[in-house]
Amino acid sequence: MKLSRRQFLSRAALASGISLAPNTLLAKTRKPLTIPPLIDVGRGRPVRLDFRAAQTQFDQGKLADVWGVNGHYLAPTVRVKSGDFVKLTYTNSLPQKMSVNIQGLLAPTEMIGSIHRQFDPNSSWSPILSVNQPACTAWYCADTMLNSAYQVYRGIAGLWLIEDSESRKAQLPNKYGVNDIPLIIQDQLTNSSGVQVLDNQAPQFLGKRLFVNGQESPYFEVPRGWVRLRIVNASLSRRYDLRLDNDKPLYVIATGIGYFAEPIESQSVSLAPSERVELLIDLNEGDTISLISGQKRGFFDKIEQFFENNDELIDNVIVEFRPQGLPSALHSNVTLPPFNKDDFNLKISKERKFTLRPFDRLINQQRFDPKRIDFTAQKGSVERWYLTTNESIGFSLQGAKFIIETENRQKRPIQQLAWRDTVWLEKDQELTLLVRFEHSATDALPFTFGVTDLMLKDKGCMGQFSVS
Repeated sequence: MKLSRRQFLSRAALASGISLAPNTLLAKTRKPLTIPPLIDVGRGRPVRLDFRAAQTQFDQGKLADVWGVNGHYLAPTVRVKSGDFVKLTYTNSLPQKMSVNIQGLLAPTEMIGSIHRQFDPNSSWSPILSVNQPACTAWYCADTMLNSAYQVYRGIAGLWLIEDSESRKAQLPNKYGVNDIPLIIQDQLTNSSGVQVLDNQAPQFLGKRLFVNGQESPYFEVPRGWVRLRIVNASLSRRYDLRLDNDKPLYVIATGIGYFAEPIESQSVSLAPSERVELLIDLNEGDTISLISGQKRGFFDKIEQFFENNDELIDNVIVEFRPQGLPSALHSNVTLPPFNKDDFNLKISKERKFTLRPFDRLINQQRFDPKRIDFTAQKGSVERWYLTTNESIGFSLQGAKFIIETENRQKRPIQQLAWRDTVWLEKDQELTLLVRFEHSATDALPFTFGVTDLMLKDKGCMGQFSVS
């Protein structure tokens, strides 16, 4: 392809500045993906999660002080079976007050916590959780009133996996860290010393560098066959457009709360902040393949983004997969847990409307007030919520679950129905949700709802509700 004079001069300028680019961008090899440690919870087995300072290297040879759990940057994966109970002990060894949320675990606030259930530095909280829900991929993170963005950004984020008898019988990849891979995605901004940078006064945060499980655009060697990805968007503001760089399809099998009737084949999958998704990719044949966000880029595109003053990622590769071994001639099909469409025959008891103005930090013309309960829902009820927004934004709620009934008044087909707790709202789009409330929350320890952008949430674009 013949370059124009402008393109030629631009590429020449980029080439002359390549020496200024970080080594991670220019390196021919990537670092291996780190898999978070797994805490497998037996019935009644105590689990200790100590939130404290740690260290990591965002840039080779430059140690950065960060936060994490049990001495590691980020948090271990907790895996539990439905029907069990968990004796948890949270210990706060950090210099700030904090609250914790397990988003996707459906239980009363006395068990999972609330923004009003803060524990001071050098103190502990020991709830006993009763886990009674279908299999899902939840995540736990800092949920501190007006300070969650900073604490999540420093590293207080991890996955919480719930299994049940049906999910264990389903024909799905289930070897943790081998073909069942957890991915905690965050964008970062670092200074010349390799230290995280965050402007708490900015309306949003969009970092230039992409990290997964604390590694920048790493690689992972996987056995040939189906590979299962459990992904959480732990970024503060950034939404991701997931796809494969060879244009092969992704197969969506679950949201953060529930499974679909069958795998949904898709070229791309949107992921809002705080949203989780389970994907399958077929790596039985073919060479190296990368999971990326956005469109595939060439070398000069990456270099150009390093010098551009915009919100685009320098490298949009999330993780590069390197299949190992020979293809299997008996490559089997996957099966999902049983799907009961009768679960979605819901009787509506009440309707509510929510109008979001995220950058004004308003929901229904009101900004967050920790002393105000915005509404009270009836336990066991189902409500229809009408959502609109003047800016594209993620939306979620605690302690309840919903399905998307209509999108711009178009009904969702049964194949696309699954329980959720997070959804992306496009500007001027109208979504109708059917929300089921199954767990209690008092006025003293309410659930929250609102935007998933943690920067805007901390500034007041959220509300509280009780369930009685």
